[in-house]
Amino acid sequence: MKQAFVDPYCYPGTNVLKNLADIRDRDMLEMTEAALTASQTLLVETSFSPPYDLAKLLLIHRTLFGKLYPFAGQVRVHTGRITKVRASGYAVVYCDSAFIPEQIGLVFRRLAAEGYLTGMPQQAFIERAAHFYGELDAVHPFREGNSRTLRLFFSGLAQTAGYQLDWSILAAEEGLREQLYAARDLAVMHGDSASLAAIFASILSPL
Repeated sequence: MKQAFVDPYCYPGTNVLKNLADIRDRDMLEMTEAALTASQTLLVETSFSPPYDLAKLLLIHRTLFGKLYPFAGQVRVHTGRITKVRASGYAVVYCDSAFIPEQIGLVFRRLAAEGYLTGMPQQAFIERAAHFYGELDAVHPFREGNSRTLRLFFSGLAQTAGYQLDWSILAAEEGLREQLYAARDLAVMHGDSASLAAIFASILSPL
């Protein structure tokens, strides 16, 4: 008989992530996490600096979540593939943790080969940024906090390239947020970043 998967990041017998505050209630943990990451977001935004490489991605995650999670700034291990089922019933499957080092290394080598997207015309930047966002989302390197980390990472990447990504536009309307989730899922599951590029185009402007 196949043994049930035990998530090494959670307290035994629960779906609550192990945390430095030893909070065992999931709702309380989510509220604490939201408050802490909100306070750290400004710190990340005011310290944007190139290069936007793997080290920077890990640093952003560690800055956001380091006060709460012992795994902050570390790629996930021993989780296998992560599957998330949307409200519609659509299942999104992310990279097996065993392949994260190889896959994320490949993505960042390609990003470096494209000069971290600096010097690109606006439309070209949008298309390539959307592509790399989808690639990193598919790897899903962290056990928690991938979306928040990627948004800040790509905000910094855009700033270095001379552009601004205003994610607050999407946060202001639930329908727009749902479009972002659907576009990300399409990029992850089918490698099609066109819808994601359209969303990037709606929130990106020159600095």
